[in-house]
Amino acid sequence: MMYAGLNWAAYSGLLLLALWIPALFVSLRRFDALMRRGQARGPVRGLGFGLFLINLAGRNIALPLVGGILFFQGWRLDPILQLGINLLVLGVVFESIRSIRADGRELKRFSRRDAQQSARQLALENRLQDRAWPWSIAHCFLPFAGIYYAITRRTITPLLWDFLARFVVLLASAGILVLFHFLLPLDAEQMINEPTLTNELWVQLWIRSIVGLLVVLINVVAGVLPVKAAIRRIQADARIRLEARE
Repeated sequence: MMYAGLNWAAYSGLLLLALWIPALFVSLRRFDALMRRGQARGPVRGLGFGLFLINLAGRNIALPLVGGILFFQGWRLDPILQLGINLLVLGVVFESIRSIRADGRELKRFSRRDAQQSARQLALENRLQDRAWPWSIAHCFLPFAGIYYAITRRTITPLLWDFLARFVVLLASAGILVLFHFLLPLDAEQMINEPTLTNELWVQLWIRSIVGLLVVLINVVAGVLPVKAAIRRIQADARIRLEARE
């Protein structure tokens, strides 16, 4: 059941969603700066880089997810719990603002350097500096990473390949799951009523579980490898264009 009502929990959800917009932009720019070849990461090394990735996932995935849950399901909380959630959200917001401002100051030096180049020249040079694997994974898991990459690199090739590959693999995955549903049907009532499952049911459960895991893995690979190939292609194109201008 979903119900959106104006209560204190819903206000906290809206506050997190409002914070998510600048956090998403700053986080993607920070990720962009750190994933350039030859770029010194400074303090973001080792454990610091792992914490940065956790922070990146929290800003881009957890903020809108928690905000949406509070907005649509916050009415289930009693007033005392809503007060606790509000205090917790305010603490998260103030800490996040400090972190976002720190990342913004760190990005100023990149902005000053980028301002000295034309948009087209900058986009071509950024393509050559990109690390293909991190950006491929970001396309798969980070919201709007593909759109950010398309705008800043002035190309829709990785985004288009990502969409087409996901669409084709999703259709194939749906067909595989439907096929196994008819080949290995499971009786839910029998599984609930019987105290012990037969060997045949156990085999069917294991096969369906393995097939489900393989389908998930294929969908993840399909969201990464085509984007990596597309990034390699636009890097080769950028290299040719830059050499032609010299």
